[in-house]
Amino acid sequence: MANTQTVLLLSDFSKIADRAADLALELALNNCKDLLIYNSIVLIEAYILTDERRSQANEINQRTSKSIVYSKKLIDRLKFKLSIDRQAQIQITAQEGTGGPVETILNLVTENNIWMVVMGNHDDLQMSNRYLDSNVPLVMNNCGCPLLLVP
Repeated sequence: MANTQTVLLLSDFSKIADRAADLALELALNNCKDLLIYNSIVLIEAYILTDERRSQANEINQRTSKSIVYSKKLIDRLKFKLSIDRQAQIQITAQEGTGGPVETILNLVTENNIWMVVMGNHDDLQMSNRYLDSNVPLVMNNCGCPLLLVP
């Protein structure tokens, strides 16, 4: 059964992202929404500081293949938590892509009728501060829907 709106789960398949996935599933079920899991295969040339390094096609293909496998495992894990009746109430899908996180999230929200974005917040202080300083405020101020950060 396809619902009219969707919860977007941003996942890097970490333990923190798994906690966010469990919460996103409950939010989707309790609010009659579908669940879209998204993993960004970050383009290396956009995030490596040297000009010498460029993403090779085979490197992106390997990351995409890994993302597909991890996404399937996550979908299976989430569906396993549900009864057959509950599984019929929600559509759980996955998508992967490349590009910068802010633009990607904004596009996903627009294209998929996103009701809420859910993502894990890394407990590594340096990573958390860098991420919060650069991406979360931009997404919060521009995505047009609530953003839930899961510790």
